Amino acid sequence: MGRERTRRRFLKTAAALLIAVLIAALSFSCKGRPQEATGEKKVYKLTFGHNMPEGSSMDTAARKFAETVSQKTGGSVAVTVYPNQSLANDYKMIEMAIEGDLDILLSPTAKMSAVVPAMQYSDIPFLFPHKEDAYEMLDGVPGKLLLGQLDQYGLVGAAFWGNGFKQFTANKEIHSPKDFKGMNVRVMKSQLLMDQFRELAANPITIDFHETYKALKDGVVKGHENPIAAIYGMKFYEVQSHITVSNHAYLAYVFCFSKKTMEKLPPEVQQTLLTAAKELTRFERELIDGQESGILKKIDAAGVKITHLTDDEIQQFQLAVKGILYKYAPVIGTEVIGVTMEHLKKKYNYETGDEIIIGLNADMSLGKSQAGVAIERGMRIAVKEINEKGGLLGKKLIVVTMDHAGNTARSNENINLFAKMKNLVAVMGGLQSHIALAGLEIIHTNKLLYLVPWAALPEIVQNNYSPNYVFRVSANDTYVGPFLVNQALKKTKKIALLRVNSIFGAKNEEIMVNFAKERGLQFTAIESFNTNEADYHDQIERISRSGAEVIIMTANVEEAAKIIKSLFYADKKIPVISHRSITGGNFYNETKKELKAIDLSFVQTYSFITANNARSKEFVKKYMAEYGIKSPQEIFSPEGTAHAYDLVMLLAEAIHQAGTLDRAKIRDAMEEIQHYKGLTKTFSPPFTEQRHDALDEKGYFMAVFDNNGAIIPIDGGKND
Repeated sequence: MGRERTRRRFLKTAAALLIAVLIAALSFSCKGRPQEATGEKKVYKLTFGHNMPEGSSMDTAARKFAETVSQKTGGSVAVTVYPNQSLANDYKMIEMAIEGDLDILLSPTAKMSAVVPAMQYSDIPFLFPHKEDAYEMLDGVPGKLLLGQLDQYGLVGAAFWGNGFKQFTANKEIHSPKDFKGMNVRVMKSQLLMDQFRELAANPITIDFHETYKALKDGVVKGHENPIAAIYGMKFYEVQSHITVSNHAYLAYVFCFSKKTMEKLPPEVQQTLLTAAKELTRFERELIDGQESGILKKIDAAGVKITHLTDDEIQQFQLAVKGILYKYAPVIGTEVIGVTMEHLKKKYNYETGDEIIIGLNADMSLGKSQAGVAIERGMRIAVKEINEKGGLLGKKLIVVTMDHAGNTARSNENINLFAKMKNLVAVMGGLQSHIALAGLEIIHTNKLLYLVPWAALPEIVQNNYSPNYVFRVSANDTYVGPFLVNQALKKTKKIALLRVNSIFGAKNEEIMVNFAKERGLQFTAIESFNTNEADYHDQIERISRSGAEVIIMTANVEEAAKIIKSLFYADKKIPVISHRSITGGNFYNETKKELKAIDLSFVQTYSFITANNARSKEFVKKYMAEYGIKSPQEIFSPEGTAHAYDLVMLLAEAIHQAGTLDRAKIRDAMEEIQHYKGLTKTFSPPFTEQRHDALDEKGYFMAVFDNNGAIIPIDGGKND
C-alpha cells in the first residue's frame, strides 16, 4: 500500500510538472517569442505578420521565406505567417515586434516612419523615375543607412520588399494637380503623405488600410493612392471608377526582425533569417512586377477607366510637389538624399536641389488655417510671377510649407528644419503673435529672414535684436488699438473692452487703456476670458450693467465666435468693434446666423474689392484663374494674401539688389529698397535701418461681413 501511494503521488507530481511545462511553453509561443519544442531536436517557432491579403504576391513571398528558412535549417526553424493584419493593425504589429511579441514583420515604410521618420524616403512623390531606380537606392547606400537606424528602436532591418509603384484612384479622370482641388483623399497615417495631397490642394484624411474600401464606398473620401496589387487585392477598383497610372512613389515595405527575438536565437539561425530575407527580395519584387499588367486587364474588364499620365502631366505634378523633397530632406538625412540626387543627376542629368526656397511656417490645419492658406496663396502667386519672368540669380523660386498647427514647440522645430535647407532665404510666419515671439531667438541665431504678413504684436518687430532679421507688412497693434478706440468713439464714449487672457490680449489692453487715458477717457468695463472658455454670459452681463454702448473685442477666432453667440442671446445686443484676428479662421461660418442680429465691424488693411490700381486688378485675375473663383469677394482673408504677396516681391527685390543668397546681405538689402509699388500700398521706402514695419495706421479701415461671408469695406477701404 505504501509503495502504491508513493507511486501515485509520483505520477500526480510528474503530471502536474508536465502540465506546467506545457502551459509555460504555450504562453511563450503565444507571445511570439522563439519556442524550443521538447524532444531531441530543437525547433524555434517564429511568428511573421504583414498587412496584405492571404494569397497576395506579398503573402506568397512571405510563405516562400518560411519554406526557405525551414529547408536551410533542416526544419529547426518554423515560421508561421499571419497575413491581412490578422494579428493586429500595422502600428500595433510594429509595437509587438519592438517588445518581442512578434518575431518577424513586414511593414509599409510610411507606417514604420512613426518610429523612424527617415523611412518616409520612398514616399517622396515623383522621386524615382523608374522602379529600377527605387530598387537600386533601397538596396544600396540609402537603404543601408535607413535600415541601420532600426537597431536603436529594438528592430533588426534586413531588406526592403515592396508592393510596387503607387497610383491614383478617383471617381474622375486625374490629369493635373488641379484635378485634386478640394477632393477628400484617403491617406495612411503619414505627415509626408498628408503634405503631398495638401500640395495638390486636396483634403487628406487618415483612414486605416482595412477601412479604406468602406470609406470609398460611402463617399467619405473620393480618391486614394495605392499600388496596383493593393487596389486589386483589396477590391478598391469596385468603388472607384478611374485609375491613373502615375507611378508617383514606391510603396516599400521594411522586412525586419524583433531584436529581442534575434538575441535569443543561435548566431547561425540569425544569419539564415537575414540571408533568406535578402535573397528573396528579388523573388518578391518579380512577383509584384509580373502580375501588374494582368491585374490591370482584369480591372479594365471590370469597367474601370485606366489612364496613364503623359510626360508633360508628370512634369506638372513634379513641380507641384517639389517642396516635399526640400521639406523632408533634413528629416530623411542629407547623406540619403545626397546619394539619391547624385544617382539621378548621373543617370538622367537631373538638375535638382538648386531652387531658392521661401518657407512658410503657419497653422495649416486647425483654427487659424484659413489665414495660413491665404498667406500661402499670396506667396505662390508671387513666386509664379517671378519664375515666369526668369526667376532670380538664374534660379527658380519654390515655396515650402510647414504646418505648426498652433503649437509653439512644433513651430520652433519647423524653423530649425528650415535653417538646414540649402538655398533657403526666408521664412514667412502666420497669424499667431505668440508663436512668432517664441521663435525669435532661433530665427536670429540662424540668421533667417522672418517675414510677417499677419501677426501684429509690436515686439515681434521691435525685438531688440541687432541686426534685426524680422520684416513686417501687416498691421501693428501699436496703431490698431488707438484706431479701434477712435472707431468706437464715433459711436459713443461708453466703451467696454473684452479681451483674451494672452500676450495678445494683454498688450492690446495696455495700448488702448493708455491711449484712452491720454484723452481723458475711461472704459466702462474691462473684461477678460481664458482660451477655450465655453460660456461668456457673465462677462457680457457685467459689460451690459456697466452701461457700455459698444464693445471693443480682442479675441481669437474660436472664442470670438462663442462671444457673438452669447451676445446673441443677451437681452441687450451691444455693437462690437473687433480686432482683425477674427478674419483668419472659420468665424463667419460659425456665426452667420447670429450676425444677422449683431452689429459687428472689424479693422482691415486691404481690400481687393475697392482696390483700383492696375497691379491689384491683374493680381485678382491671376488669383481667380489659379483658384477657380469668379469674383474678388471670394478671396478670403484678403489682407493675409496681399501682405504675403508684397513681402515675397520685396524679398525678391532685395535678392536682386544683393546679387547673392547670403541671408545677411539680403537682410541689409531689405533696408535699402527705395521704392516698391505693391498691392497694399506704394512703399517709399518700405523699410529703413530703424523701421522694419512697412505699414502704419494710414491704411486702416473698417469692414463687415456680407450675407455670403465676403469682407466688405464700410468707410472707403481704398488702397493706392
